[in-house]
Amino acid sequence: MQDKKRIATTDTYHLERMLGEIEDYAIIFLNADGTINRWNKGAETIKGYNAEEVQGRHFSLFYTDKDKLAGVPGSLLQTAREQGKATDEGWRVRKNGSLFWGMTVITALHDDNNEVIGFAKMTRDLTERKLAEDNLAAKNQQLERTNAELSSFAYIASHDLQEPLRKIQTFLSRISDLEQGKLSERSVDFFNRIQLASQRMQQLIDDLLSYSRMNPDKDKYQEVDLNEIISAVQNDLSETIAEKRAQVNINTSLPVVTGIPFQLAQLFTNLITNALKFSKVEVPPVIDIVSMKERNASGKTFHRISVSDNGIGFEPAYSSKIFELFHRLHGRSEYAGTGIGLAICKKIAENHDGHIEAEGIPGKGATFHLYVPAR
Repeated sequence: MQDKKRIATTDTYHLERMLGEIEDYAIIFLNADGTINRWNKGAETIKGYNAEEVQGRHFSLFYTDKDKLAGVPGSLLQTAREQGKATDEGWRVRKNGSLFWGMTVITALHDDNNEVIGFAKMTRDLTERKLAEDNLAAKNQQLERTNAELSSFAYIASHDLQEPLRKIQTFLSRISDLEQGKLSERSVDFFNRIQLASQRMQQLIDDLLSYSRMNPDKDKYQEVDLNEIISAVQNDLSETIAEKRAQVNINTSLPVVTGIPFQLAQLFTNLITNALKFSKVEVPPVIDIVSMKERNASGKTFHRISVSDNGIGFEPAYSSKIFELFHRLHGRSEYAGTGIGLAICKKIAENHDGHIEAEGIPGKGATFHLYVPAR
């Protein structure tokens, strides 16, 4: 009998020592009325009081005035009495008046007759997590505002900007018809420059509108056979492919993925168009498309669809920059374009819970790897 008592006393001693040494959690024992009976070193670290300063005081002193007025402390004790446990998160007050974000669990303690004789209250300081969440929420709100502004711009671009541009192009066409052969050589040069500038402006507006419309609308998701997508893209680009004497090789069967068909078609259109555009002079483009499954570090399986070419390539240092909006590696006089095509590809990949990467070797070609989740 004495051995059992000695073992029980030893166990109680070790439990007290363990609870006392824990510093990541504030562990407080409350009487049935919510007054503080005992607490550990973690409570002193997190809340700033020593044990003597809080002994016999009501645990509500850790709550904000707003929570006290709302009756939060009493409500938590009542819930713990009735349900055995109460959980809560919110701003709590330290001894020096500063606030911390605490996650609290209050557990009711019962005697042999199942009567509540007190409570064990465990609190963890999650201020860093809360601030990170608030920061993320603020960034998401900013992103939503930015997207709203972009949508507004898209509306303006589709109406207010395009209408005057159409008039410019219409009058340029009329001048060309009426004054053909009457303009000086210098005037013809100026006229041609105006036409090229209006065409670039039209292309820029069209590309910006495309970029703004590439939103992740989950309601439009469906099963998409990428073999059919690539076939349709090849058909749309057939004239350019023939003109360049290009060869498009699909070296493996492509997967069926979940996504938005027109966005995936736009992505592959942009990638193949890029391969055709940035080909070497007098060297027919060869475009290879392959697919394989890969598992990332977290164990999630992705399809990697790679589009490779034998074109002019690019410096590896630009492998991330080329996906930035308006970023161009070459002058407008060398290669046409607005610098938005690959930004659209990046946005579409992200819309499909994936991402896109690029590899380039100057003079040898480029490869774009699209990663999309496997079904």
